[in-house]
Parts: sequence; structure tokens; C-alpha cells
Amino acid sequence: MHDPRIRRAAVTLAAALFVGAPALAQACTKFVSEAGSGRVATLERPARDLGNIAADLEPGDVVCITGGTFHGRADSGADHITVPVEIYGGFAPDFSHRDPWGAHVTVLTGIHNAQNFTTDPRLTIDTSAFATRLMQARGEPTEHTVVVDGVVIDHGPRNYYPDDVGSRIIRQGTPQHTPTPEAGGLLVRTGVDSTIVVRHVIVTNTAPTQGAFSFFPGAAADVTIEHSVAVNNTGAGFHLATAIAADDPENFPRYRFAHNAALFTQKHSAFGTFGGSAILLEGRIAVEIANSILAFNDAFGIDNARRASDLVLHDNVFVANAQGDYQEFDTVIGLDDIADWALEVYDAWGNTRYDLAYDISPAWGALYGARTLIDRNAAEAEVAVVESWANTVRGFFGWNLQGTDLDVDSDVWLPRMPLADAFAVAIGFEGRYGPVAP
Repeated sequence: MHDPRIRRAAVTLAAALFVGAPALAQACTKFVSEAGSGRVATLERPARDLGNIAADLEPGDVVCITGGTFHGRADSGADHITVPVEIYGGFAPDFSHRDPWGAHVTVLTGIHNAQNFTTDPRLTIDTSAFATRLMQARGEPTEHTVVVDGVVIDHGPRNYYPDDVGSRIIRQGTPQHTPTPEAGGLLVRTGVDSTIVVRHVIVTNTAPTQGAFSFFPGAAADVTIEHSVAVNNTGAGFHLATAIAADDPENFPRYRFAHNAALFTQKHSAFGTFGGSAILLEGRIAVEIANSILAFNDAFGIDNARRASDLVLHDNVFVANAQGDYQEFDTVIGLDDIADWALEVYDAWGNTRYDLAYDISPAWGALYGARTLIDRNAAEAEVAVVESWANTVRGFFGWNLQGTDLDVDSDVWLPRMPLADAFAVAIGFEGRYGPVAP
């Protein structure tokens, strides 16, 4: 068995190198401002939108974005970047300082029914053609870095809802309405020899089949995901995967996943049998998951049905995941038994339950708590209602809700979460569990 402690050291070193990552205007090479225009993208003449300059970006560009709301080029609601760049949100209008979770929130979103609407992920960075195995074999430079830091991705304005309160999504479009995007918020795919750093990113209200955050790194990639939040999405909160089919553990991408939170991840659809886990793992990756909060998800805290091996899990919080805390292939394992029973876990310690406290609005809580959660895996002859889980959620948040006669296809599936509620769960506890604000 390959010792994952070597991998952890490499990933931790990669994370340390980025503690002092460019965050001031003098380090930026491209500037984007809500008050900008054109594509010059200088400090004096910033561009209006990241999407407007996506085709102009060069490898190694450092893009700095002010607080504000950004809809993509031509209001498409999606940005696609094909070279390695660093993106930092949360700057003041004059780029003198940053406060991405406070005074200068950078929101990447879209407009439902926009003329140039696309259902792609809100932000895609794909460097797979930038650094290939063939280039590596020829001795050409392939090492590259992708950073996304300090942005909020909200699909709420992109989704199709039947009413003004956003009581539930409608996936299929009509002649009058564009469909709800069946895609996540952030997708990163890299070529060989890559380093990925995602920090202080919030993704909410997305309705994908896979991840609100999705990662497909190339061979031997170092991936650091920290202080980020996936809240109120379908599919998986975080999908940790790989872009290669490597058999040599030395080529497995190495993930360090720390101080994150994944909450209220819902199944793909009311009667669906997939989705709803905080973290979805693929095989052929090395992962350390630490100091993160995995709570109130429709399925599992960690779904390892595809058997990622040599996992290291420590100091994480598991609360009210409807089907179980951890799944390995077809075996469901509770928190207290992970260290003993999980065959793919190299080491586990300090994982616990915790009395979380979030200041979520009663209006959203009433919609979410009124869902009837159906577990079709629980019975073949009859569909079972998971009443105990629903009561746990309602009671935990103090939602004074009675039993409901609503069907699962009534107005309660992926209700739109206000950004204020998304930020309400972007908090840590005791300086140990969950994200810490920048």
C-alpha cells in the first residue's frame, strides 16, 4: 500500500506556498470591475466581466475582480477558460484591498431567460490541452497553476422557478422559459503537472448531476480545497475525481480538502436514486479530508462507492446525513465505525458530531423542512418516507413545523436559498471545524 503520508506532505507544502498568493492590485495582470467596460482590463480601464476577457487571457495571468454581480459575456451566465490563470474576487472598487466575504462580495451568476443563455457550469477552467502527456514526453514545460479565490457562484438567478419565492426548480425549459442549468458552479479540469488551489469559494443553488464543485485534475496533480462552501445544491457538494486512468499511485492526483462545509445537498430529483452526498469520491485519487462540516445531506457525508483508497479522515463533523455518514462500495458505515470497518481508509481520528448553529431564515427553512424525503433504495415494494431524518432537521434548527401532506413533487425541491443564508453557513466553530472567513 502506498503511504499517503508522503502525499499529504506534498499537498500541504503546495498549500503553504499559496498562503501569500497575489491579493493586491500590483500583483494583478488583468482587472475586472462592475463599473468597467471594454476589454483592455488594466487598472485604469478594467473590463466589465471576466467572460469578456476569457479569450484574451494568457497562461499565468492573475485576474482581480471587484465586488459586484457578473453575468458572463453577453449575459450567457457561463465563463470558459482554457489556460492556467489565477482568479481573485472581493476587491474594493479601487483595487486597494479585498473583503470577499464582507464589503466586496464577487457574485458570478446569470439571468434566467437571457438571450444568450447557456446551461454550462458557471465557471469552467480546463487546461487539459495546455499541458499534455505528449508535451511532457518532448520535454516541453507543462507545470502550471490554477487558482480560484474569493468568489460566490449563485445559480439562483439562472434557474427556472414556478414562482417569485423560488419554491422549487423546474429542470425542463419551455418556449417561454430557459431550463434550469443541469451543471455545477465550478468545474476545474487540468492537464499533467498541475497545481490547483480553490479557497473561499461559495457555490449555491446549483442543480447538477455531479458536483456543485467538480475537479478532474491530471496526473500527479496537487489539489488544495479549503475554506469553501457548497450549500443547497443537487448532485454532490464536492466531486473529487481525476482526468486520467492511472494505475501507478505516483500518478494519482493528491487532494487536501480542509476547513470546508457541504450542507443541504439534495438528490438529483425527488424520486431519484443518485446524488445528495456532501463529498463524492472517484477511484485513483489520494485524499485527506480534514476539519470539514458534512451535514444535513440527503444521502451520505462521504460517498466512496467507487473506492478511492488510502483515505485520511480527521477532525470532521458529520451531522444528520440521511442515509449514513460514509459509504464504501455498497457498505454503509456510521461515524463511530469508520476507523475499524472502512477498508479504503488508511487512517481516521477526531471525527465527531457537533451541535451546529446557523442563522438561516425561517422562510427558506420552512420550504426545505417541508420536503418529503423519499429513499427508494430502502425498499423495493414500497417507497419509504424517512420521517426520523426530517424530524431531526426540523428540530435541530428549531423550525416549528408539523408533518406535511405535500408530495415530493410539490413546491419544495431545491428551494432557492438567499445569499444571506448561504453566508450564514459559511462559518466555522471553535477555530477547528469548517471554514474561516478571509
